[in-house]
Amino acid sequence: MSFKLVKNGVFQEEGITEILMSSSQYPGCSGTRTLSDNLSDLRAQVAANQKGISLVTELIDFYGLDVVQAYMNYIQSNADLAVRHMLKKNCKFCPNHKLFAIDYMDSGSKIQLTIDINSQTGGAVFDFTGTDEEVYGNCNAPKTITLSVSLKYC
Repeated sequence: MSFKLVKNGVFQEEGITEILMSSSQYPGCSGTRTLSDNLSDLRAQVAANQKGISLVTELIDFYGLDVVQAYMNYIQSNADLAVRHMLKKNCKFCPNHKLFAIDYMDSGSKIQLTIDINSQTGGAVFDFTGTDEEVYGNCNAPKTITLSVSLKYC
């Protein structure tokens, strides 16, 4: 479900509250336990994004879009090289160039991860086979989040 947190410069507290409390319509479920904390967190995230927009706009105004984009690409390339170097270095300590971990959430749901490292390129494949299905509640990570935090390299 998509919802605009801010519309025409106004924080949409009523709509957000409705969404955060909507699970209470199901038997055995309640809405959020800490509505005021959730609303404060969302306001802080909106403010942080607005500050980020302001700072990037200042950089573009001062240096120009081409220069700012070039430096952003340099930073991404450097991060890519650093992670690949770290993975190649750690490959020496991994049997068959694989890392393996299992952890359990508070509900008992299993998260299983195998990381297969390419010792030549430093690339890695993150395999979550064996992880339990999604659970009812707010402790799931959609595919986009999982990919972004996994630093998946092919």
